[in-house]
Amino acid sequence: MGIAGPYADLLRRPGAARFTSAAFIARLPISMVGLGIVLMISALRDSYAVAGVVAAAYTVSAALINPLGARAVDRWGQLRIVRVLVTVHVLGLLVLAYAAVADAPAWLLLVIAIAAGGSQPATGALVRARWAHLLGGDGRLRTAFAFEGVLDELIFIVGPPLATFLAVALSAPAPVVASAILVSIGSVLLLAQRSTEPPPRPATRTRGTHPLRRPGVPSVLVVLMATGGVFGSIDVATVAVADEAGNRAAAGIVLALYAAGSMASALVLGSRAAGRSDHRLPRFFLYAALALLLVTVPLALQPGLIALGGLVLLAGLAVSPVLITAFTLIETLVPPRQITEGLTWAISAIGLGVAAAAAGTGTLVDQYGTGAGFIVTVASAGLVAAAAAVGHVGVRRGVQARDVHPSANV
Repeated sequence: MGIAGPYADLLRRPGAARFTSAAFIARLPISMVGLGIVLMISALRDSYAVAGVVAAAYTVSAALINPLGARAVDRWGQLRIVRVLVTVHVLGLLVLAYAAVADAPAWLLLVIAIAAGGSQPATGALVRARWAHLLGGDGRLRTAFAFEGVLDELIFIVGPPLATFLAVALSAPAPVVASAILVSIGSVLLLAQRSTEPPPRPATRTRGTHPLRRPGVPSVLVVLMATGGVFGSIDVATVAVADEAGNRAAAGIVLALYAAGSMASALVLGSRAAGRSDHRLPRFFLYAALALLLVTVPLALQPGLIALGGLVLLAGLAVSPVLITAFTLIETLVPPRQITEGLTWAISAIGLGVAAAAAGTGTLVDQYGTGAGFIVTVASAGLVAAAAAVGHVGVRRGVQARDVHPSANV
């Protein structure tokens, strides 16, 4: 059937092509907002530290508050909750752009960023929940998650160059304004598709069944948080390297190469995912984490722009297996009635890592120069490997417990 065959089969499902394309538009800003904030504030304030902290405030808010919205979505449905979130989110982004141009104080930028981030719709979780509803227990759900992982990588190929181009060619706030427009259009298109929307599920949670208490879930989330650290540090460090070389526009191209490598490996992995046994997931997760560390270490050599492009392409090849396996593990370990919340916690873990790394990298770059930024990248990759190794037994037990007690996942 080839690499494309499994994906073509998925998209022939009723409504699948429509809801996944709408979600692609809605979550394209995920790859633009953080970088857009860094580009906007560093240009207007000439400070990577302030830019990194405001971007971190946005991302931390999204990471901590989004799961509450996802829990409401599981209980009351996507349309009823997400339309409110999108309205607040879009207004927040527009006000943030205006405040930055108006030279508002840094504390006000932080407050606005927190409001905008906290109301960000968890579109990646929403679309994966639709796949879970459409496919049920079908083994192709794993391929569907891999397909969304491919689209996530495509988003990070398209988004950074687009954000950089808008900031350079139009104005510093342009990427943030464009993000507000895109999330509006994509969310309206997604919510209009009622036939594939998962039905609301009444709250039946009892003590001890929170997604974070599921065996193996905390370990997976720690790995995802560290992986977010890789993303967040590369964003800021790459912009700084490009600035030092006098070619800020090249930052978007370098970041796109990172995403291109990840997308390539995701395409291959996803096309072969349907027949893979759940029992092999924990071991594959560990191997993928170790591979990510191995290919990230050369970034500590403080490469120039051309060498950096090649190194991040190689690193990108290793990051996708970590992400796809992590999302598959969450889907395996969390019951269907908590699927949106569980997947949102996974996305939030990545966001927390991005936020911490972005703030730390910005501070290091301001104080010690551009090369210091990639120290955070290598340290984050080391944490990915360490967390996967330490949590391996717990993840394996969680997968085994799900098989022994399938009723717990209803």
